[in-house]
Amino acid sequence: MPHRFNHLTPLLEHPRTRQLLIACGLGIGVVLAAAMTWFTLVSRQAVIKDAVREMRNDALLLSGEEDRSLQAVNVVQLSLAEHLRAIGIDSPERFAQLAASESIYQNLSDRIAGLPYITGLLLFDRHGELVNFSRAWPPPRLSGAGHDFIDALMSAGTPEPFISAPSRGKVTGQWEIYLSRRLVAADGQLLGFVVCTIQIDYFEQVYARLPLTGGGRYVLFRRDGMLIAHYPHSDPAIGKTFGDTLNFSRVIDALGSGVVRQKGSFDGKERLMVAHAMAHFPLIVSVRDTTASILTAWRQESNVLIAATVLLELTIAGTVFLALRHLRSHEGLLAAQAARARAENDLALAGEREHAARAMHLQVLRFDTAAQNMVQGLLMVDRDGNVVVVNRRFCQIWGLPADIVVPGMRYIDLTDLVSSRGNVSPEDMADIRRWREAATDGRVRSNFVWEVADGRAFAVTHQPIEDGWLTTYEDTTERRVAEARIAHLARHDALTDLPNRVLFHEKLEHALAFARRGRLLALLCLDLDQFKAVNDTLGHPIGDGLLKAVARRLQDGVRETDTVARLGGDEFAIVQTAMESPADATGLADRVHKLIEAPFDIDGHQIVIGASIGIAFAPQDGLDADQLLKCADLALYRAKVDGRGLYRLFQAEMDAAMQARRILELDLRLALQAGQLEVFFQPLVDVRARRIAGCEALLRWWHPTRGLIPPSQFIPLAEETAMIVPIGEWVLRQACATAAGWPDGMKVAVNLSPVQFKSRNLVEVVVAALRESGLDASRLELEITETVMLQDTDATLATLHHLRELGIRLAMDDFGTGYSSLSYLTRFPFDRIKIDQSFVRELGKQDDCMAIVRAVTALGRDLGMAITAEGVETRQQLDTLEHAGCTEVQGYLFSRAVPAATLIDMLKSNPMDPDAWPSADACVSPRRAETNERVAVLSE
Repeated sequence: MPHRFNHLTPLLEHPRTRQLLIACGLGIGVVLAAAMTWFTLVSRQAVIKDAVREMRNDALLLSGEEDRSLQAVNVVQLSLAEHLRAIGIDSPERFAQLAASESIYQNLSDRIAGLPYITGLLLFDRHGELVNFSRAWPPPRLSGAGHDFIDALMSAGTPEPFISAPSRGKVTGQWEIYLSRRLVAADGQLLGFVVCTIQIDYFEQVYARLPLTGGGRYVLFRRDGMLIAHYPHSDPAIGKTFGDTLNFSRVIDALGSGVVRQKGSFDGKERLMVAHAMAHFPLIVSVRDTTASILTAWRQESNVLIAATVLLELTIAGTVFLALRHLRSHEGLLAAQAARARAENDLALAGEREHAARAMHLQVLRFDTAAQNMVQGLLMVDRDGNVVVVNRRFCQIWGLPADIVVPGMRYIDLTDLVSSRGNVSPEDMADIRRWREAATDGRVRSNFVWEVADGRAFAVTHQPIEDGWLTTYEDTTERRVAEARIAHLARHDALTDLPNRVLFHEKLEHALAFARRGRLLALLCLDLDQFKAVNDTLGHPIGDGLLKAVARRLQDGVRETDTVARLGGDEFAIVQTAMESPADATGLADRVHKLIEAPFDIDGHQIVIGASIGIAFAPQDGLDADQLLKCADLALYRAKVDGRGLYRLFQAEMDAAMQARRILELDLRLALQAGQLEVFFQPLVDVRARRIAGCEALLRWWHPTRGLIPPSQFIPLAEETAMIVPIGEWVLRQACATAAGWPDGMKVAVNLSPVQFKSRNLVEVVVAALRESGLDASRLELEITETVMLQDTDATLATLHHLRELGIRLAMDDFGTGYSSLSYLTRFPFDRIKIDQSFVRELGKQDDCMAIVRAVTALGRDLGMAITAEGVETRQQLDTLEHAGCTEVQGYLFSRAVPAATLIDMLKSNPMDPDAWPSADACVSPRRAETNERVAVLSE
């Protein structure tokens, strides 16, 4: 080894030189350690500061989005309350009556159709009992009493809407909250409550859209500290109240100070937390992250830096040690050691910079992913007016290519770009210029709605941030369209788009304001004739198509000043204004008849129907909307009673008749329970055997104040109100029980109403009556009219065959009065045909009646059916019927209908006496026979 430096050896070996080398090595180590510590602390604060800024932005975005969603719930509740007031719900009694209807159920379902996060809309009465529910009709029996969303609102001082504590839904099993509001009448009475159900999963889905670190949490609190939602989901924490805890007090502190440190209630970890309160609801969004999670990347970088520093200091120490040891060594050896140390230092620093750059790239990638996947347009500008962040949705809103809008460009240049290449109008640019001036002047605007000239609408949030400002644009066009649709459906019929009852009442009230000044107004109420038959035979889709076609014809047939509305089902109404005389209304009724009676072509089906119309006038029939509608309904009822396809004008007598009918209906509902009904029996006489073959059971009503009420008055009413079903069952049981005590061979005939066939349990009722009475089935004869055969023919025939299989005899009553009886005789072989008394009464007066009697008798003989003639009052009629081949008769000639006890006495008083057979000159008038107390004596 050369010894070019041997002359320095004495100097290097000097003790002070060694001390100087040691001091330099220690100094360099201390400086490196201090620099590493300072850099680590500074970078730590920078990481925390960036994390806090990002958490603030998240809290701002989440609170704004959830606040707008809950405001939509608020709109639904307020519009529903307005709808209920509009349809006349002004008292608790009317609320219980009108709110519990299928139309309100459909209205509830339609209102939340455009808001998928609302899982249910419920109506409770003032006692907390469920009245209607958007998810089920009829609604289940459910009580809200005892639940905070009902009990809290019992007090008028509770803020509205009230947000309930979370609870698990009984149907879904998911956590839910309830937004509830009182329903109050105009006079301040509490009517009930409207409640919207929102699954907590909705809030957690919103939180899931933003990137989340391993220790991150999004929490939604109520103002009193109750935890509503937690993401990631924490089931034990949902619904717990933290209002008195130190952690929640720090949440409140965060609303003012911006950021606080706290230890988690669940894991004890230190967290940074920011909070933002919703603008319109007592809710707080808290965004928090553990310090450990925030500093994960920083800690990795710090570990690398510490390792590099330690390695460098070890290298320096080794260098000093080797220098001290080899001071006398070759100069090249020292140079090589120094170069190697520099290379190692450069390598460590390069690794540190690469790791830091990778961590920063990951953070930028996360933020960019969140921004680019937001449903809102996002624009962030720094205090110098430069664009910092812009997402893809912002470019889509303004119609700009994504590649020309980049961070770093000036905000002023961006607005010029929107003006030149975006899809905005000059009017829209005026708004953008005002925002540009506000931004450059340092002024801010927050939370407003901007409607663009092309019809779109945006909810704009303009918010200052630490080093600039942030603006978001949320496209609310679809939501506004949905809200407009909901408002439209609240006042229009969903099927025909005609005004519904709510809008109809408004139009009618407006028209009545002119009628109060002397102008003439007409209200036409109309029902479609034969519409139910269309629904039953062709199906409801064809029926719906027919209703829409009728609505179009009605609209085409009236003037622009008139209003056509659908009140429900096949019921329509027309408000006719600007009239000169009542003849205008009757002329309109004639036009409507012609429009409706013209054939309809619905999906290839030719349909012919008619209409019945009732007309009322203002001011002469009333100036109140409800009163006028009642008058038109009464006139409509009279038109249907008089034969359908007609129109009738309201008359005061109609109201009196309807009141009397209503009173009679109420009395009839009590008659069966009060024991006012009684079964009478009229003998059926075998002409050939000269004996009583059986009796027909006939119903009588002894009213406590009005006396005997004719069946012709109350039987149609019982059929119309369906009270004939329980009454008919009672008559059947009474008749069978009475006939069981008659002599063997005597039958009992019982009339069946067409309404009883609709109950679908007729066979079970008949079997039960026979079983309870012990009457043999062959002694029971059931009489039906051809009206029964008109309805649901296949099911009716199946019922008749089932009754026949039981051994029961069946008779066709009032034969000859309908147009299709012969076809029914071919479809079902009846045991007996009963000739209607209208033909018997005219025997000897009209030749055609005699011809009909002979034809029916011959038909029965050929088909193997017995023939019974009703209404026989004279011996001449009896002889004629006997000569024609009639086998059985009944009428006043023999006996009126008598009570069961009288019939027993009559059967015991020698009914086989031949001298008791009516003589040739015997004739008993119906009026006299009804009041005559004698009982005709029958002979063999």
